[in-house]
Amino acid sequence: MILSEIIASFVDHRQAIGMRFRTEVRTLKSFCRFVGDRPLPEVTADRVLAFLAGRGPVTRFWERKHSVLAGFYRFAMARGHTNIWPLPRAVPKPTEAFVPYIYSREEIGRLLDAVVLIDHPRCPIDPDTYRTLLLLLYGAGLRLGEALSLTLADVDLEEGVLCVRESKFYKTRLAPIGHDLVRILSRHASRRREGPSAESLWFLTRQSAPVTLQHAERVFCRLRVKANVVCAGAGPRHQPRLHDLRHNSECRIIPSDAIAAA
Repeated sequence: MILSEIIASFVDHRQAIGMRFRTEVRTLKSFCRFVGDRPLPEVTADRVLAFLAGRGPVTRFWERKHSVLAGFYRFAMARGHTNIWPLPRAVPKPTEAFVPYIYSREEIGRLLDAVVLIDHPRCPIDPDTYRTLLLLLYGAGLRLGEALSLTLADVDLEEGVLCVRESKFYKTRLAPIGHDLVRILSRHASRRREGPSAESLWFLTRQSAPVTLQHAERVFCRLRVKANVVCAGAGPRHQPRLHDLRHNSECRIIPSDAIAAA
């Protein structure tokens, strides 16, 4: 069997026992593209190490890739697809700890103001939708994937509660939101062009398709530059991220001008 076929069998096995395995699937597909779709014994240790190394220093992402490949190779060896273990036995520690970026209120204001400045017909997300997404991440402390997975049924504006389903570690939780964020989300609900189906996603593109992680992150890369919210002297791996909006969210107050403009 070639690599892609073994990967498909491995993914089916993991999902059959109840794992979502979405991030791991992306890692394995990337591995297959990197080393080539060939019989597994032909994949050399040098190529595996090159895939793990990537282009920068050792990070937590290196550890995640190593963990995924370790599980994959254990599966493959148990089924006789290979008898070679090409992964390093010792996992190196990251060269430096990652420190999340903490936004000031003034920086949040600049980001919100700059949303309209980066608008373009080819941009999949319209400014009002993206502004609402930023305020939700900031005000409710959600992860990006959690916010983009919200459906109309998950948002109870009367009670001021969000139902975040099967998030990290496959857990579901209720997230309370304040009155200001309820008003912002209510305005967004009135602007949505999609029908009132309870299963419909809360955030949609201009073409009424789901907003993806890649859509949101690409737009944010342009936004932070336009708003001049950058870490001078830091490389691209250490610039402010969308995910950083959730840190210390319980201590934040949404700027009043943002509430009026939303």
